[in-house]
Amino acid sequence: MTACEVHEKWNEIELRIAQPAQFYNLLDPAPNDEKEINQVTESYIMDSLDDMQNDKRGSAKIVLYLEQTLYDDEKTRKDMEKAIHSHFAERVCSATLKYKQAMNKGRRYLIRGLIFLIICLIFSSVVTSIHNQNDIIYAIGQSFVIIGWVALWRPVEFYLYDRRDMIDERKMLSQLETIPIDTRRWDKQT
Repeated sequence: MTACEVHEKWNEIELRIAQPAQFYNLLDPAPNDEKEINQVTESYIMDSLDDMQNDKRGSAKIVLYLEQTLYDDEKTRKDMEKAIHSHFAERVCSATLKYKQAMNKGRRYLIRGLIFLIICLIFSSVVTSIHNQNDIIYAIGQSFVIIGWVALWRPVEFYLYDRRDMIDERKMLSQLETIPIDTRRWDKQT
């Protein structure tokens, strides 16, 4: 069995924490159980979940290996567990708002693109019907058809690709909002 095959069987996201500064965003003035986790920790958790096979994600859990003094303080352990759920709950709200704003923008872009396409098609039709014997005028008329379709590029890209990425990110954040968390003592000698 190769190292890759072993790795694919894991469903735990392991973090080793020696001090709170490795875990929390220290600029956040909220209490520890509501404090944001730092960007590096968030990225590591999300990347680890994203790297898991789809069938392992549903049973994924976070394992916090805490240095002895952090582990011995039960309040610290519980605060860190709550902070993860609180952080990702806040990220779900933020991602949901961002998604709604993107959908509104996408609809506006789509309407603008369709209106512009219709204008370009009408203009092309008028130009080519009046001067259908002149190849240069015909080419100019056809270029308006192309320009009109290009105007739909951004809305089509959003609805086909970007929207799906946003939905997947919200799904991942929702899972992390309630992911099981196990806290263990980190023995630095091993």
